[in-house]
Amino acid sequence: MSPLEDILNYTPIDDRLASSGQPKPGEFPLLAAEGFQAVINLATQASTGHLPNEPELCALAGLDFTWLPVDWKAPRVEDYLAFQGWLDANRGRKTLAHCAMNWRASLFCALYRVNREGMDPVLAREEVLGVWEPDAVWSELARKVLAAGDSGLSWP
Repeated sequence: MSPLEDILNYTPIDDRLASSGQPKPGEFPLLAAEGFQAVINLATQASTGHLPNEPELCALAGLDFTWLPVDWKAPRVEDYLAFQGWLDANRGRKTLAHCAMNWRASLFCALYRVNREGMDPVLAREEVLGVWEPDAVWSELARKVLAAGDSGLSWP
């Protein structure tokens, strides 16, 4: 068992991307030891377990940190597009996308895989359901994101 599996809702996606809930302070060095290079946090200051010193914790562990707060009650297509642009620019690096519980992050990663890697939306949704079941607000966001793309795909 990997020490990373202790991170809340840790979900490896491929050899360069994983998603999770909020890592604890002592878990950032574990990420670095496992080859991670970059962390993006999609949670807000009001999120459960928010670490105001996360940028410093990442820096001490040798990890690049980006904060892209996404409002839980009102996520926007623009939030996803900012994530997509960031992940496009960092896709050659081993990256952890996280939020408070791995709900925002798992959905954004799934949408990225559909939009950028051609993953079947049904399979992507099944992977998200392994972590949580998106409510009407987040399901609608997924539909809007896919409708805005060129794939012609839709969220089940």
